[in-house]
Amino acid sequence: MGIQYFYNFCLAQVDDTDLNSDILSAVRKSYFSDFERIRDKITYDSEGVSLLYDYCIERGKPLQWTVKRPDGTVVQEVLPSDNGKYYLCCYQEDKLFKRLLFSKFHTLLKAEYMDENGAVCRSVEPRKIQGGLCLLYKDNALSEPVALFAAPEVLEKPVREELTTSFTDYTAIASTDDGVVWFLSDAQLSRYRQLADTLRTGIARSIDKSYVDHVAPLYEKINAKDFNIKRNLSASLDIADAKPFIAPVVPNEPIEEIDLTDNGFTEISDKEDFDGFQPEKPAEDQPEKGAVPDKQIMADGAVYSYYGELDDNDNRSGYGRTVTDLGRTAYEGTYHNDKRSGKGAYYYMDGTLCYSGDWSENVRHGVGVGISAKDGSMHIGKWVNNKPEGNGVRVAADGNVKFVCKELSDGSTALMNYLENDTVVITKYDKNGTRLSEKIISLNDE
Repeated sequence: MGIQYFYNFCLAQVDDTDLNSDILSAVRKSYFSDFERIRDKITYDSEGVSLLYDYCIERGKPLQWTVKRPDGTVVQEVLPSDNGKYYLCCYQEDKLFKRLLFSKFHTLLKAEYMDENGAVCRSVEPRKIQGGLCLLYKDNALSEPVALFAAPEVLEKPVREELTTSFTDYTAIASTDDGVVWFLSDAQLSRYRQLADTLRTGIARSIDKSYVDHVAPLYEKINAKDFNIKRNLSASLDIADAKPFIAPVVPNEPIEEIDLTDNGFTEISDKEDFDGFQPEKPAEDQPEKGAVPDKQIMADGAVYSYYGELDDNDNRSGYGRTVTDLGRTAYEGTYHNDKRSGKGAYYYMDGTLCYSGDWSENVRHGVGVGISAKDGSMHIGKWVNNKPEGNGVRVAADGNVKFVCKELSDGSTALMNYLENDTVVITKYDKNGTRLSEKIISLNDE
């Protein structure tokens, strides 16, 4: 799914805020996870100084946010803008240093940095362009705006760790619902990829060792959480107890498209706002006109309709389909004693497929195909108690194989991660998920 919400921005060489421990990012992340009201007053030590945070964020109301030193000096505060928008102002040495512009829906629209005279000298804001998302960076020292793109994800741990410490040539960094992300210009992006390839080559030639230094279930190694059926659904796996999916309220304004082939941004309008992304809504899967449900299920004021076989106790048993109050299929397949059992397909509440395969007692168990709500990747293989485990293949949304997992005859498991630059990381685990050995192989070696 990619980035949907930005929590905070920083510019390299200008802003040294640690976004990994940023309180503003943490509070906003919590709010956007369930859109519930958050109110608190806390004291936080930063570089030997105690700061008092007093904040309240809730739907439909302006943000309340103040940060003060023990002597009462204001470090951060909220000031109103037009049309319900507001600024979160940050001060350094009693001068306005940075301000973040938010919409009335609390989505982050822009970050602006001030010069010594209090005038805006730099800014960064999200924009949709052909092929994805970028940050538009403006600097008074530059003749035109620059498009910044998210640094590609690096899966192999040793390469990622080395990049984190050695690569500092990024323009902006953002705290998002997809983690802390670097944003790079085209030239920086090229240097980033070259360095990553160089590191992969060096590591592939040098690493060939066995060790035991980490204990964790195998499914954590293969990111089973990306296939969590709860991601876009309610907190319950039982449709009888499910809550209806309610999309966050965001404005229905178009997001300006930028034509990068024109090699410029001369037609970019400062009046256009970025208020978040809206997922495309699939056509509703309506039952046949006039069809009468064989059973209706009430859950938190929502009505779910079931079309299919029932047993003598009026429980769903046999083949059937359960439909949400929006008319979209939630599950179609076999039931036993009112629970998903056997073969069936389960859908996210936006109508997209979540999982198709074997079920047991309402959990994915057996062989099936799961589709990640996070990045569109697929996992084909064995599932145990709702998680991919054992034999399986992970395929990215673009069709590239990400890894193959193979259960061996002695109960151990081999995990083969296919990386860029034609290298493979082969890791072996025992039956308890303890890592036994690991090595990187270049497929280009003769």
